[in-house]
Amino acid sequence: MSDNEIQVYSIYIDAPAQKVWDAITTSEFTTDYGYGGDVEIDLTPGGTYKNFTTAEMKQMGMGEVSVSGEVIEADAPRRLVLTWTPAWMPDAKTQLTWELTEYPSGLTQVVLTHDLTGAPDLAVQTRGGGEPASGGGGWPWVLSGLKTLLETGASMDRQAG
Repeated sequence: MSDNEIQVYSIYIDAPAQKVWDAITTSEFTTDYGYGGDVEIDLTPGGTYKNFTTAEMKQMGMGEVSVSGEVIEADAPRRLVLTWTPAWMPDAKTQLTWELTEYPSGLTQVVLTHDLTGAPDLAVQTRGGGEPASGGGGWPWVLSGLKTLLETGASMDRQAG
């Protein structure tokens, strides 16, 4: 595997772009999909981004923050670009881009691009394919949970994530 890896995921969610944006950027939603945890984000260029750990993560020895970064660009509700550094791999400084396109039908296309150049070990993790209960679901798990939450109002089985 190359050290230059860019992962791109695309899904459609039956929800307006603003609702998807809110689900990505507010704790009202982030605690109910993916790996859970509150989010704190200053949506201005140079602003900070923090994804906080859950009680379960803390029991496994993690600190208060699971992922941190800096906002590069925020154009609500269309585009969010930020640096993304996981606490368990502090040297893996990567870039994450969320692009939202709302269609007249009410569907929103979500394209998530994760530039993992220089972070091959993290690329293996974010690609998913492992057991979600052990943290191995990666971006496919997070996006599946986001879609499920916004379309049904319910979280995916937390025992699996």
